Amino acid sequence: MNEQADEGHAAVYGSAVLADHDLVPVALDDRDLFHCAFSRLDEPISDASFAASYCWSVPLLLRRGVIEDHLCLFSAADGDLSMMLPPMSVGDPARLGSAIDACFEIMDRANAEGPGVERSRIEYVSDEMLTRIRESDARELSASPMPGDFVYSRDALVELAGGLLKGKRKLRSRFLRENADITTADLTPDDVPECVELLDVWRRAADRRHEGEANERLIGVDILRRRDETCTRRYLDIIDTLGLASMVVRVGGRLVGFTIAERLTPNMSVVCVEKTHPDFDGAPQFIYSEFCRTRLSDTPEINAGDDWGIASLRFTKQSYRPVRMLKKNVLTRQPELVLLAPAASTVRLLTHGRPASRRPLREPFPGVTVRPASIADARAIFGVENHAFEHGTDRFSIRQIRRLVANPRARVGVAEMEGRVVGWCVALIRTHVRWRSGRVYSVAVPSDLAGRGIGRALLNFSLDTLAREGIGRVYLEVRESNHAAIALYRSAGFAPLHRLASYYGQGHHGLRMRRITAPSTGERSPSTGGIRMSGPTAMNG
Repeated sequence: MNEQADEGHAAVYGSAVLADHDLVPVALDDRDLFHCAFSRLDEPISDASFAASYCWSVPLLLRRGVIEDHLCLFSAADGDLSMMLPPMSVGDPARLGSAIDACFEIMDRANAEGPGVERSRIEYVSDEMLTRIRESDARELSASPMPGDFVYSRDALVELAGGLLKGKRKLRSRFLRENADITTADLTPDDVPECVELLDVWRRAADRRHEGEANERLIGVDILRRRDETCTRRYLDIIDTLGLASMVVRVGGRLVGFTIAERLTPNMSVVCVEKTHPDFDGAPQFIYSEFCRTRLSDTPEINAGDDWGIASLRFTKQSYRPVRMLKKNVLTRQPELVLLAPAASTVRLLTHGRPASRRPLREPFPGVTVRPASIADARAIFGVENHAFEHGTDRFSIRQIRRLVANPRARVGVAEMEGRVVGWCVALIRTHVRWRSGRVYSVAVPSDLAGRGIGRALLNFSLDTLAREGIGRVYLEVRESNHAAIALYRSAGFAPLHRLASYYGQGHHGLRMRRITAPSTGERSPSTGGIRMSGPTAMNG
């Protein structure tokens, strides 16, 4: 995405409102302004730096302004206008509440003119800033957690010691053993063309490996990678200007990795960029460890940023054993945002996996109806959850159920028999660079009704609903050991796409499965298995 395209995109979302308040793109000349604002933080998060704001300004369509003596940073990247940081004082800190009120007024006006995918909000609010905001005279705000920063001991990353990091040590040793003539050096302007080539290779390989994956906001990771690629190119251009730490790794003269970091505080550096060639096993473990050893030796803690709300990235960052997390929050003037909890980011079992896994699937009972769910069904759906899952941690709460039903990107259905809700299902719609995909998020049936075809009918309902909305590519994740569920998904046209190592915890592997069909335009799909469909299929909108 280039600068000109960004300007055109931003114009859709309240450009007149932005102009009224002198909101302008972030420029290198703004460095002192941002440093003035961030210097007043005791413990900044990874997002609270000028380098991050400048490099992300193009992919996130950032605009900055000074409002009520506070630096304010807005983004128009996700189909609405939001703030990427809370207002930061560059003058009188007592005007924080007035700055927040003014910022919400700007966002509300802009979002009323555009499509407004989400409501007005302030993202990337650290606990430190949250405390300041709550002590200000700002109107009451609702805080919701968002992915936080992973912070590691620098020495632990260098040594990779202990049983928990044994696998990382083996990969690093393998890279050293299998590759001759390994050299490291600071990244120079002469390296940039090769870094850009490697960046393209990295993105293409990741697009294949993570096809169909999305973050908790249902934004495809391919979109996030393209934003990251644009941001990384900017980092490559400003290493010398901002005095950032950097390193390239070469094997036999060939560039196989590069990394960039910035000092946040005297005790912490943040790794802004780390890219390695996908064909070199162990390169990520080597470059991370060696970079911390040789370039970041004077900072005891390393901040690796957040996980973007991506389950696979969360697992990778957790596997390096962070010593602590820096929390981040989203602030709104309405109830909490619809964010899917990390613990609920995988497809759940249709039943407890007991007798149903040994009984043949049959057609559902006569008189079973599958229809779109409404908020009024929440209590009955919660009853299904209680009967379908033994452990409370596996169940959705009534609040979560209501959020899903109200989520414009979710399609929720319920199965009824003789006026009783006997099962429910959830499909999610994700946005990618050039297409949309669906995800089968949950199918639940009470254990006493398992094996009678209700689960299959709910699955078919989700697939039919997605097809009628023009979505022919659908994904799901399932435990590799859940053979009954895999057989059901195969019978519905799903095929294994990738093996997900330790996706459900250490040693508990998963499969990502995919189903590709031509979107249906008819009134009824033959895959409904005899279930009578009731009501419109375009749920929640």
